[in-house]
Amino acid sequence: MSRALMTQSAKTLIASLLFTLMVGLLSLYNEGITLKNAPARSKKLNKNITVTGDDDDDELFLEWNENEQRTRQILLERSKTIIPEWMANYVTWHQEQRRILFDHNKISNDTASDDIDMKFMVIRCIENHKCGGLSDRMKPLPFYLMVANLTRRVLLFHWTKPSHLEHFLLPPENGIDWRLEGTPVTIQEVRNNTNYVNGHASSLSYEVRMLAGTVDGGDRSYLATCKVLNVHLNGGQQVAEAQALFNLWRKEPGQLMPAWSSGSAYLGWNPDAGITQREMLEDVWRFLFQPSPGVQRAMFDLMRDLDIVGKQFNAVQVRAKDPRLIPDSIQESKKLDMIENYNITPELRAYFEHRYNNAIACLDDISNHAELPIYLTSDSKFGKSYYEDSALPIRTPTFLKGDPLHIDSDRYQGRDPQDFYQAFVDVYIMQKASCFSHSAGFGLLPLRLNNNLTECEVTHTNQECQGKTTDWMSPTRPISADEV
Repeated sequence: MSRALMTQSAKTLIASLLFTLMVGLLSLYNEGITLKNAPARSKKLNKNITVTGDDDDDELFLEWNENEQRTRQILLERSKTIIPEWMANYVTWHQEQRRILFDHNKISNDTASDDIDMKFMVIRCIENHKCGGLSDRMKPLPFYLMVANLTRRVLLFHWTKPSHLEHFLLPPENGIDWRLEGTPVTIQEVRNNTNYVNGHASSLSYEVRMLAGTVDGGDRSYLATCKVLNVHLNGGQQVAEAQALFNLWRKEPGQLMPAWSSGSAYLGWNPDAGITQREMLEDVWRFLFQPSPGVQRAMFDLMRDLDIVGKQFNAVQVRAKDPRLIPDSIQESKKLDMIENYNITPELRAYFEHRYNNAIACLDDISNHAELPIYLTSDSKFGKSYYEDSALPIRTPTFLKGDPLHIDSDRYQGRDPQDFYQAFVDVYIMQKASCFSHSAGFGLLPLRLNNNLTECEVTHTNQECQGKTTDWMSPTRPISADEV
């Protein structure tokens, strides 16, 4: 084994031991946080945090929120020891660029000044453009960092669909500040379709090589030097498997090979490196995002209502309205997942029942703790009513009035951002589960954001499950004497 590999192994071991110690301390801390025993704290809340007027509730929220923030910072510091060196260097470089901008703006009070020698890459999603759901938008994050680093561009995000991204997620402290605010990038430049590449695998392979200067860009060579490069999210053939694209890029004949294209590989995707894009998504997310105050409060309120704050629970996620899986003969629209209100025919009801029952049975197959509460979330309100009188330990979101809104539907533009909170709340809550039964697609996102979940998870859309406890297949099973 080379000295470099031995050194890296030693670093990884030390980081792992430190992380284990920190998690142990946090576990002890968490045991003191319950709904019945909230330690006395200062009444002063963050000015961005919504308070309810209930002193006990706000005290508990403050305690929980501080613990969440502390945990995120510990995990972020751990991520710094795991990510490839190039990525750690890019994070530092990005932070330096933001400091340069901050100092410049303090002196000149002109963020749009042309005397700043800096280039930007904006991941954009704007109204009336197909961007995909939350999972499709987020899975390529490591790839976006790779392109931004290759091109030495400051990575930024700009969403207006379904609303501004800042309503849902914000940059973390000591992370990457991706907001347009404080930069010379204007909205007009972000909406420019000239300095623009499409986040579509078939076109992006060439575009990235051209941007990195490894091939002649021809009549699009200006993209390599333009001040603002826009990358439009595309929910069709999303760059969800950027590993395949990267490896294809490396193997193409006659390509000018960058120095990083061999050996340990650029993103750690070399099999010898033992790191995959899926594993890296967890760390990249920590550098880019934390919940907005509104989402953070909504998450706490829901967990409090379901009595799972600081407690173990399992999770089941069902994408019941996936039009790709529903037989054409029983769905009124091929865009059922984009519709809030629709008619549930007897045939569609039977289909939904099977989907939910199978998801629950798959959880029962993998979990050894049938007594734990089950957080059940879905794209349909059907599950809430279906299990409402169930003896199963199922907890469903309490704020549901109708079906959760799909964030890529054009018909919901202009709705209150809070109407879209559930997708973001679900991602954060499902990460906390002990065992997780999920669909493909959206259900994979929380799984990628907490790799510990891989020890007890199942994709229920890929298989038919029986369940170890046969009466779990019936939501109205009789209550045993032990459960009274």
